Amino acid sequence: MSDYTIQQLNVYEYLGKACDPLFNAICHMRQGSSKYIPEIKVTLIKNRHGLYEMASESNHECYSNKEDLYECVSEILNYSSLRGI
Repeated sequence: MSDYTIQQLNVYEYLGKACDPLFNAICHMRQGSSKYIPEIKVTLIKNRHGLYEMASESNHECYSNKEDLYECVSEILNYSSLRGI
């Protein structure tokens, strides 16, 4: 499988982020709320400072905006699906 093919696996690249349930869930997060994504064992949090956090057993990253968080989580989900996780 080529790198080009791998990059084409996310259907929401064609439909747009506005149609993606993940992006919508991130957009509607309120301060102090969290969402768990069991497929990749990650919790998404919007903290009291308005930062978006992604926390797993091994990582904890912060993002200043929802688009960056979405891109990171999307990439992890795509990578996990390619590996069959």
